[in-house]
Amino acid sequence: MSKYFSDLIVEFLHQQGIDHVTFNPGASFRGVHDSLVHEDNAEIAPEIVMACHEEIAVAIAHGYHKASNRHMGVFVHANVGLLHASMAVFNAWCDRVPLFVLGGNGPVDAGKRRPWIDWIHTSQNIESVVKDYVKWCDQPIGQRATVESLYRAFKLMNTPMKAPVFVALDFDVQEQPVEDGVRLLPASATAATELPPLDAHAAGGLAARLRDARLPVLITDFSGQDPRTVAPLTALAETLGLAVIDRGNRLNFPSTHELNLSGADAGFLKDADLVLALEVQDLVGALGSFLDLDDQGRPAGGAHVVTIGANDLLTSKWAADYQQFVPVGQAVAADALGSITALREAAEAPGFATPAFTERRDERVKQISAAHTRARLTWAEQAEEAKGNEIINVAAAVDEIHRAVRDETWILANTGSLTIDGWVKKLWPLERPQSYLGLNGGGGLGYGLGASVGAALAHKDDGSIVIDLQSDGDFLYTPSALWTLSAYDVPLLTVVMNNRLYLNSTQHAQRVAGNRDRDIDRAHIATSFYDNPVDFVSLARSYNVHALPRVEAVRDIAPAVREAVAYIKAHGKPALVEILME
Repeated sequence: MSKYFSDLIVEFLHQQGIDHVTFNPGASFRGVHDSLVHEDNAEIAPEIVMACHEEIAVAIAHGYHKASNRHMGVFVHANVGLLHASMAVFNAWCDRVPLFVLGGNGPVDAGKRRPWIDWIHTSQNIESVVKDYVKWCDQPIGQRATVESLYRAFKLMNTPMKAPVFVALDFDVQEQPVEDGVRLLPASATAATELPPLDAHAAGGLAARLRDARLPVLITDFSGQDPRTVAPLTALAETLGLAVIDRGNRLNFPSTHELNLSGADAGFLKDADLVLALEVQDLVGALGSFLDLDDQGRPAGGAHVVTIGANDLLTSKWAADYQQFVPVGQAVAADALGSITALREAAEAPGFATPAFTERRDERVKQISAAHTRARLTWAEQAEEAKGNEIINVAAAVDEIHRAVRDETWILANTGSLTIDGWVKKLWPLERPQSYLGLNGGGGLGYGLGASVGAALAHKDDGSIVIDLQSDGDFLYTPSALWTLSAYDVPLLTVVMNNRLYLNSTQHAQRVAGNRDRDIDRAHIATSFYDNPVDFVSLARSYNVHALPRVEAVRDIAPAVREAVAYIKAHGKPALVEILME
């Protein structure tokens, strides 16, 4: 029986199946902190994962959920903690990851504030810091209101479209004894509202259109958030002979499948006459990757576009992550898994496949398969050729890292940058659901190491090798994540891809200088670390993380990575490999 209201909050976390919470400690949630560590709550309290910065704490929960579809609670200190956390919350918003973020505040009752500190760490409408990029937020005052807010937040974050939520916990309310009549609701009260799938009639009609199309293309982007979609989506594409473009915010479709033309030079796709976009966030970018578009973002050749998903159900008035508006032929808000299942049932029904369709499909599959094979052979050749460079190239490094781990059950938690990510998708066999977790969502640096810690925590006891391909610039935003990595013996393989510069910023500087006919050799100024390089090996060792000597030759990459993997498997602790590269 809870004695204080903060004990009731811990009971709520336990009731909702939250087995970990993460935070950088702060006085504004000291009541909850005490309840989490109180010995009488030991059997129900979630395990604490302490972080050294709120941005790291949120990223840990972000990566944990992507790796496991389980929630890790996040606590943030008053206004200053929430401000630190806000970048990571934005990443999760853009990445459509539901995070349960609870923040201390107050006391709102000014008569109960201590001099100075309680005044500067109390905010009216504290949720306004993140209100434009969370799905719902609240600053309840009183115990009954707080209980209701906790249940509403948990329910809404899991209702499509999923996204973070924030609830402020008043300093004084946390520390009050539980009032008479204040109690938890049934656990089922947080059950998410569900989207229906395509009904049988709509599924049958769309399946028929896909069957009758000359060149139908399937685009997918976030459907792999539910790993159960991968196998039926693959089967649907095979049944209908669909060319597949995977935008890759999750592992949605096997990268090695013959129908996958993501990133391939397949000019014949410009003749597509029907496009099915499943949970696609940036539709104009997706369509423009293989079609000519008019000035309104529509296919210039007249391809009919159908969208299925929940993107239109979640938009920010502040952030334009909803992307360019594209007029489409049909937009359906529906559950991805149920809709895939309904389409597959329609496409596999007796009598659906006519002889004319079967012939057309088989010929199309041959053409798609040939383009897929050409692309992957070309990419492999490019990586092999890059291994002859004097300075280590990204493609060569990515290929050698995979060569070292290919016999392991690996989980790729983070790929660090668009350049690294692009080569991973070209060279690694991304086939198992949730073996590739995608990028950071919001393009905000400071995500990689924290999110990888969370992913590795989710897989801590299953023997998987969780890998962080960590860009150096992103690393320097949150290096103290190494403390959490070491303190909790998180078995993560961190491979620092160190080019000693912010590559994207350097490229922009070169572009501007070139456009203005100026010296592009000065583009590294204030975009690089050349004049004061960071020793990531020594940095890791200072946090008691096992780090191998820095790798400076391609031939040494695979042996170093294998040695790091062997250390992780033998000791159950993290290891770091730094690769110096161009």
